[in-house]
Amino acid sequence: MGKVLSSHVGMKINEWYRMIRQFSVPDAEILKAEVEAEIERMEEDQHLLIYYQLMCFRHQIMLDYIHPSKYQPFSVSNLVDKIENSNHELSDMLHYYHAFFRGMHEFSQKEYLEAVKYYRVAEKQLSMVFDDIEQAEFHFKVAEAYYIMKQTHVSMHHILKALEIYDQHDAYSIRIIQCLFVISGNYQDLKRKDRALPHLKKAKQLASQIDHPRIYSSALYNLGKCYGELGYLEEAQRYLTESADIACKEQLPTLPHTLYTLAKLLFRQNEQEAARRILEDGKLAAKKHEDQLFCHMFEYLDALYVQGMNEKQLQKTIDYLEKLSLYSYIEDISLEIATALEASQQYQKSNQYYQKLLWAQNQIQEGECLYEF
Repeated sequence: MGKVLSSHVGMKINEWYRMIRQFSVPDAEILKAEVEAEIERMEEDQHLLIYYQLMCFRHQIMLDYIHPSKYQPFSVSNLVDKIENSNHELSDMLHYYHAFFRGMHEFSQKEYLEAVKYYRVAEKQLSMVFDDIEQAEFHFKVAEAYYIMKQTHVSMHHILKALEIYDQHDAYSIRIIQCLFVISGNYQDLKRKDRALPHLKKAKQLASQIDHPRIYSSALYNLGKCYGELGYLEEAQRYLTESADIACKEQLPTLPHTLYTLAKLLFRQNEQEAARRILEDGKLAAKKHEDQLFCHMFEYLDALYVQGMNEKQLQKTIDYLEKLSLYSYIEDISLEIATALEASQQYQKSNQYYQKLLWAQNQIQEGECLYEF
């Protein structure tokens, strides 16, 4: 058999990437296998091989999102080393893909500052990206990271750009749902929960129409969390429990976060027995999924609600969050601790945590200054 043109393989990788962005796992797997077979017979093209390696990276990120326990582990670190230690100079587009995909990986590892660092590198090459769906992908991922970091207005700017593009195309229902999650989350951070709820109801409706357990579980989670913040505790508990049941059944990595939110809701309702049971389930889930953040967050709940204000453990959690620059988490738990201390008339200690809350808010505001000039 003759040599396969690298341009032909490149076009097939482009199609493979289109299936990845649509979360179409069967089609993506078929195209990946076809690309790998053709690369064996392809004329030498080092740039094309790097493009293939980058797409393997992105393929695994998709699989990890869909159902991480179902697929063989993939050595991301080995692939990153191979790409970054390559002797071949990367084209502008390969620079973009490398930085963008690396940012996605760092985000999945909860390394949010590192993710933003790589996204900013990718942004420098964004003018070379002429595919509008790829533009939407970039704006979505950047919005998602800034939402986590409570850079609310920056996040909203990017997410509305992404949604505008996705709305013009078929086959991107998952991304549209995820955009609605980010929009509603930003509205909640802006203290406009009334504006968040309609977006979450729409997201749940759309999620119920597709066969995607993770996205439906996330829709239920976000709706439950919003109802809880609005004070509709019965609805909140129902949706969070349903979300957790799906996450447990499907072995989703979102389970620790869902159980954490449910346990906190139950503790606040003084349903101690149920809350402690969920707390223990959450500790096991966080350990199973190797989720270090929520291992610490469950220890925080234990210290606050079960051990009766174990200040040494509370400080340990704050130190961990500070190390990762997770100021939004510090803001939330500082308020909870301060409120609990105030309720028990420990005003001096309460004031210390209010000061910590103000410090965290200041760190978030300082983080909004991202200009290099």
